Amino acid sequence: MKVSSKTLNRSDATSAIDQLQVGLQSITQALTRAKMHERLLREADLRIDRSAIIILFKLHHRGGDAMRVSDIATLVGVDTPAVTRKVQQLEQHGFVARLADPTDRRAVLISLTDEGRGVVDRILRVHRAMLARLVAEWGEKEVATFASHLTRFSQALTTEVESYLD
Repeated sequence: MKVSSKTLNRSDATSAIDQLQVGLQSITQALTRAKMHERLLREADLRIDRSAIIILFKLHHRGGDAMRVSDIATLVGVDTPAVTRKVQQLEQHGFVARLADPTDRRAVLISLTDEGRGVVDRILRVHRAMLARLVAEWGEKEVATFASHLTRFSQALTTEVESYLD
C-alpha cells in the first residue's frame, strides 16, 4: 500500500513518516555506538578497529573484486593517505593483499585474503545472531514482511544517496 492522500489522511501520513524518522534515528544511534561495536567484536572474538572493519566490508561487498586505495577512500569518504595507512595495517595482519593492477603498472589493487574474508564472516555471524535475538518473539511472516520492506527502503535510500554523489 502506497502512502498517499487516498490511503491515509494527512495527519496519519505525517505521523507514519514521523515514526519512521524516529525509528531510523534510534537504529542509527544504536548501531553507531562504540559500546555496541565493542560488544559485537568481543562476541566475534576479534580485536580490530571500526575503520578497518569498514574497509574490509567495502571489499567484501564488491564480491571479491580488488579495488584501488583511492576507490576505497572515495567509498569510505576519507582521504587516500588515511586509507593507505589502514590498508598497510590490514596487510600486516594478513587480512588484505596488494595485487598489481593489470590495467596500470603504477597502480596497486587491494583484495581480501581468505583470513580477511574469515573476519568478515565472523562479524556477519555475530550480526545475524543479534538480529535473530531482536526478532525472536516475532512470527515468521512478520520477519519476512519486515525484511522485504526494509530491503525496499534500503534500495530507495541507496538510490537517493547515490544521486547526491552524481
